[in-house]
Amino acid sequence: MYLNHKFLVVIPARQGSKGLPGKNIKMICNKPLLAWSIEAGLKSKYVDEVMVSTNCKKTMKIANKFGANTPFIRPELISSDTASTFDVIEHCINFYKSRLEIEFDYVILLEPTSPMRTAEDIDKSIELLLSNQKAKSIVGIGKTESQNPEFLVTKKKDGFISGYESKEMKSVRRQDIADVFFFEGSIYISDVKTYIEKKTFYHQNTLGVEFPKFKTLEIDDMDDFIMIEAMMNFKGYSNDL
Repeated sequence: MYLNHKFLVVIPARQGSKGLPGKNIKMICNKPLLAWSIEAGLKSKYVDEVMVSTNCKKTMKIANKFGANTPFIRPELISSDTASTFDVIEHCINFYKSRLEIEFDYVILLEPTSPMRTAEDIDKSIELLLSNQKAKSIVGIGKTESQNPEFLVTKKKDGFISGYESKEMKSVRRQDIADVFFFEGSIYISDVKTYIEKKTFYHQNTLGVEFPKFKTLEIDDMDDFIMIEAMMNFKGYSNDL
């Protein structure tokens, strides 16, 4: 059923990260960070094309080494830190359509900063999306813990704190509150037509696929990098050579 659809994986990996310079090609558990997302995409049962959009020739070489395609070097116009994810993905879709005469039914965004997402996670997400006739996209979500609104407070100018929503502070047991989820960055999938129309993965026809706590960790700075590498070693990712 799902093999009747064409899936394009886009992995954005521009040069110029401010939080952790060079993070996309920084070695983590014996591979460049970028490679974990490439290999997850390539191992998927459903993905037809895995490509990396980058403005860095060194990154292109590494991406090619691990099996991804790099059919262009990303234009500078969409390589700044102000360029939107939509601009990057739209450019990829249009390039394949106009230059390579290849059209895809679905686009999958894999951020390199979530290296613990696997091919099984990708396939599960695709299956969930295509099994729901109303759904047009699916995104990764994680269950909040200490970030639940019931546990949040605000700090006033005088240093005193108050409840976040009701202003009243109270002690609440975790088992007595409703589950609340946050958007995490492991996976984003949408049918191409809807994505181009909405210019986002988030809308009323978006499903959520829940990821376990450890997979919701993302690399934005060196602290994140150290924690995630430790977790990957603990979970056995370093043996996946």
